[in-house]
Amino acid sequence: MIREITRSLSARLLGIFLLTSLLYGIASRYTVDLVWNTGYLSEVVGGHMALHIGYVLDDIGQPPRIERAAAIARRVPMDVMVRGPGLDWASDPRFPPLDQVPFRQSEFLLPYLQSDKQAWTHTVKQLQFARYKRRAYVRIEDGDYEIIFAAPKFAEAPRPDLTTPAIGVLSLLVLAACYFAVRWLVEPVRWIKEGAARIGQGDLSYRIPTSRRDDLGDLARDINHMADDVREMLEAKQQLLLAISHELRSPLTRAKVALEFLEDDTVKANLLQDIKEMERLIADLLESERLNARHSKLQVAQLDLGDLVASVLTNDFPAEMKRLDTRLPAAPVSIEGDATRLRLLVRNLVENALRYTPADGRAVEIEVHGTEEGAEIRVSDHGRGMSAHDLARATEPFYRADPARSRATGGLGLGLYLCRRIAAAHGGALTLASELGAGTTVTVTLPSRPCVS
Repeated sequence: MIREITRSLSARLLGIFLLTSLLYGIASRYTVDLVWNTGYLSEVVGGHMALHIGYVLDDIGQPPRIERAAAIARRVPMDVMVRGPGLDWASDPRFPPLDQVPFRQSEFLLPYLQSDKQAWTHTVKQLQFARYKRRAYVRIEDGDYEIIFAAPKFAEAPRPDLTTPAIGVLSLLVLAACYFAVRWLVEPVRWIKEGAARIGQGDLSYRIPTSRRDDLGDLARDINHMADDVREMLEAKQQLLLAISHELRSPLTRAKVALEFLEDDTVKANLLQDIKEMERLIADLLESERLNARHSKLQVAQLDLGDLVASVLTNDFPAEMKRLDTRLPAAPVSIEGDATRLRLLVRNLVENALRYTPADGRAVEIEVHGTEEGAEIRVSDHGRGMSAHDLARATEPFYRADPARSRATGGLGLGLYLCRRIAAAHGGALTLASELGAGTTVTVTLPSRPCVS
């Protein structure tokens, strides 16, 4: 899961945004400090604040007058405490102990209060600020006296400080807006990924949406054009195979007629066997290309799959019945399908299994049973099995594990490919399971009703 997240473009974008927000915050704080330290902000803001503090100190007087401090506490929403030689007064007894309040020295206001520009008699030694339990405190050391202001008043409940949550929510909203904007910008990447996967799996009719007018939209259009070109090339190849297969039938028929005039029976038999293999190859090629064609139609009818399999075994393999272990259901397994093509599928599967099972080995197992979606045919041999590499390519046309392509080690390499095409034409699937030295199992799943276009 972690690897998938790190490979995700959305996760990477989110990480970039989070890092950008952090760097932006640090840079903003540094910039503010830098501008402040240049004296520009301190000249504007610091001077005004120092002026107002000077007014307050003048109003209270030196030494501080309690009646003036009380008057200030009554007029403004804050409490006042005055401490010094012989003086310890507070407008509200709820002032906290000052050693608990985290005061910090002001580095920019104090110089203004101590400068010669202030035409007054006050001697400000310290100016400190603090926030404690949602109240703001100002502590001024004027000569031998301390004047502390607290706002809001202790008689009033302090307002909740929503500054940090508000900044956090606003930052998240801005971050989310940026994230979704960039995600919308790169949305075609997901379309292109899905389209490339479907086209790579053979769905050459699929087209990637091309509504965007940018570089990614241009890339999607280029991939669609490539799919068009590949489909045209494959259709041209199919037409070529169909044309060649049709044209080969006539000379093969004439060759069979000419063989009847041969007097050598051995030569005649060998040539007839070769011609029959060529006819079988042509028939399989024609059938597979018909199934590949989009306009191909199945001759669909209601049938009992168990009866169909039993009929194929009885009619096509009468001499091999002892080598077959058939397990057919007692109840009918009713589906809709093309009986001719399903017979071809069963015949090819059984022929394959018998070819790779030793004559003295265990019987080939043939099983038919109904499922919730339709039916399933399973054919298992007990031959030499296939490697993982051969298993992945076994249903490709003309693929043979034996590079020498000897007839003693296999057929033409079209049997399983044709079976896969017939299963797919019915809306089903063909799967293989094999283990070296233990044999191979072919499972064909068929829906109760094929999806015929």
